[in-house]
Amino acid sequence: MNGRPSHNAICLGGPCHGMLTHIDQDIGILSVPVPRRSPEEPEAARYRVTRERVHHPCCAEPFIALYWVEPPDPAESSCPCGC
Repeated sequence: MNGRPSHNAICLGGPCHGMLTHIDQDIGILSVPVPRRSPEEPEAARYRVTRERVHHPCCAEPFIALYWVEPPDPAESSCPCGC
């Protein structure tokens, strides 16, 4: 083992803000498990993988920045015809 942490990404914004995680993809949107405190909270949150790197005090290597993809507003996602 090389002693390097398995985490390579950090969640920014949303319910997982500040959480370190490991990802294996370079682009796209992924689902990150939410550390739930109650059954009403979502099980996962969507985060967008970016090229941005962020430093964290726990490691000399920068982390991949994952930005929260806010869920759509149900009022805005209704059909324009009003159905």
